[in-house]
This record gives sequence, C-alpha cells and structure tokens, in this order.
Amino acid sequence: MSAPAPLVGSLVPLRTKDEVRASLETHSVYVVEVPAKFANVVKDVVQAAIPDFKTSEISHLRRVVQFKYLPPHLQKQFYPPARLPRVRYFLLCPTRYIQHADLFSIIRQCPPFDGKTVPPRIFYVMVPSLAPISAEQAAQWSDDYWPISYKNTNPYGPHPSLVQRNTDEIEGEAGTWLALANTAGKQISAQCLGEQIGVVVVDRTKNGPEIIAVAGDCRWRSPTGTSELHTGTGNVMAHAVHRAIAMVAKKRLRVGGTDPAYLDRSLFCDSPLTEVEKKYYEKDNITSSGYLCVDLDIYLTNEPCVMCSMAILHSRFRRCVFAKRMPRTGGMTSDGVGDLPFPESGLKHGLFWRPSELNWKFLAWEFNEEGKDAGTGASINETLHV
Repeated sequence: MSAPAPLVGSLVPLRTKDEVRASLETHSVYVVEVPAKFANVVKDVVQAAIPDFKTSEISHLRRVVQFKYLPPHLQKQFYPPARLPRVRYFLLCPTRYIQHADLFSIIRQCPPFDGKTVPPRIFYVMVPSLAPISAEQAAQWSDDYWPISYKNTNPYGPHPSLVQRNTDEIEGEAGTWLALANTAGKQISAQCLGEQIGVVVVDRTKNGPEIIAVAGDCRWRSPTGTSELHTGTGNVMAHAVHRAIAMVAKKRLRVGGTDPAYLDRSLFCDSPLTEVEKKYYEKDNITSSGYLCVDLDIYLTNEPCVMCSMAILHSRFRRCVFAKRMPRTGGMTSDGVGDLPFPESGLKHGLFWRPSELNWKFLAWEFNEEGKDAGTGASINETLHV
C-alpha cells in the first residue's frame, strides 16, 4: 500500500473560551484631559473617592497618552485639545464606579481646574475589558480602542511562545498524518462499516515520529461484524477516536506481555479491520508503561464531538489536529465561523483548554488545507457526531 500524498495547508491554533471572551468584551471608561504634571494629583483624588476600584482591572491599558498616539477616531472625538500646557489624556476608571456628575465635581476641585473658568473635559471611551492574548491583538486594539500595554503573555490560554514552538514542530508533517487519516476513513467507508472519518495517533517523543495507531469510524458495524442500516446514531462507542484509543491500550498490553484479547469488546470494535489499521496495529512501537496516551498526538479528519473530545482529554493526549470543523457537533472549538452556512451555530465548548474546570489540557489546531475554505471538506453531514 503506497503512502497517500500529504495534504498541503497550515495550522491555525484554536482559541480557548477565555480568549474568545477576551476578544469580545468591552466596557466604558472615563478619560480626562489634563496637563501631565497634574495627572497624579487627579488620579489620587479619584482613587480615594472610589476605593472599590482596583487599577489591576485596567493594567492592560496605557493610563496617560499624548494626543498624537490616540487612535484616529479618538483624535476626532477629542479635537481640538484644550489650551493647557503639555496636555495629556488620562484614563481614570470604568464608568460603572462613579457617576459623571460626581467625577466632574471631584476633578473640578483639583489643579489646574480649581478656581479656573475652564472646566475639565471628561470623555467616555470604549475599551477592551480584558488583556490581549498576542502582540497582533494588542496592536489591533490600539488602533480600534485605546493604546494597549502588551506584556508578551496570554493569561487566558497557552503562552504564545509555547503555541509557536509546537506549531513549528508539527506543521511540516501534519498534512501527512491527515492524509493517512483520510485513507483510514475511506477504507472503512468502502466496507459500509462507518462514515468516512479517520484518526491517526503519532508519537514524537523518540528520534523520529512513530505512527502508533490508525483507526476509521465503525458506527455502522453490528456486533457480528456485518454492516447495519445507516439510521439513527449508530454505535457511538465505535467512533474513530474510541477505536484508536482502544488500540493504543491493547498495544501497551501486548508489549507488556499480556494478551490484548483481554480487552476485546464487540461494542468498541477495538480490533483492526482494514489494511491500514492492521499495518500500524501490528507494530510493537510503544512502551508498556505510561498513562494511556500521554505524550501522544492525535490527527483527525474531522473535529471530534463532545464525547470524543472528552475521551481525548481523559486519555491525556498531548496535541490534537483536525482538518474539518464541525460547527453543529464539535467539542474542541470555542468560537463560531462566520463564513459557514450556519454562522450562528457552534457549541463553543473549547474542551481542549479549560484548566479551571477539567483536570487536563492540551494544544489543538485546525488544519486549513490550501484551496479549501475553512470548515469545508469531506462530504460529512454537519449534524454528524464524529
């Protein structure tokens, strides 16, 4: 059997639920026009008046900005600057902490506005509520909202340097494994045992990548091995992900000296059935020790459903790559895709990275194949659980 031609494309890291939230949430803040030398005086007086306000809430925003560094839409809003020496625009606090009239009264008592006929100019400005997750996002927000202070980190997901390092490591070979996953899906589908969905499990902890398991979907295979009518959901325990995980477990048993038939269960269809599945299942290229799929990567033709996403998580995979997004059923992504037929759809669970709620996390990417729009690909029903 000759190797299939690798798919050509690029990896797009998935955003976590908190990253999506950070990119969408904004709130209103007060900005006052004040000479630079009086900015601290104004800040201290306002802070004393609203003790519940913590400056950490706006630590991602630059507090004092010159007119020339404001985004264009704010320059139009603030123009012309007041006739004050070295005027600056000072971000005070979110508007929910104090009424405009009360804030105006407080600042009116501070120099240079105390006893002067020129009143302070206080503006409402919409800003991102949370810190940016990348330098690119910080630059965009600086143009769209208010100058941002980016601290070269990501408080809502994996650090950008970690994502980039892992992307660089696997991007060159991702198309190879996804092409093999396609082959697995085609061979199963040709036998009418399952949908055209496939999975490849890879070990990259050794000198070179090792294929540990290849599995296709088997939801339409009966306990006796025959093809069933393609109605309903079929055997949900025979999804490609479950079959691949079971094959990894059986290989570990075999290498450890235990008969893998000990795990044979017709419900899980956990024995290799096609040429490509048998080829890699028969290789003793995994150690007997270790927690199931720790340090292994999984490549899928389609975004896994919620059940399979949780199986990937609980099996302790290291990384996950899928080729076709499943907006109606997928459990990995956290955001919707505006150019799909159902732009409002998407479960948005983001199950790959929810460390405050789940006991494992891993990196995940969507593979964008050249010549295909994101989310399109194999003729799989959008409502199918993969």
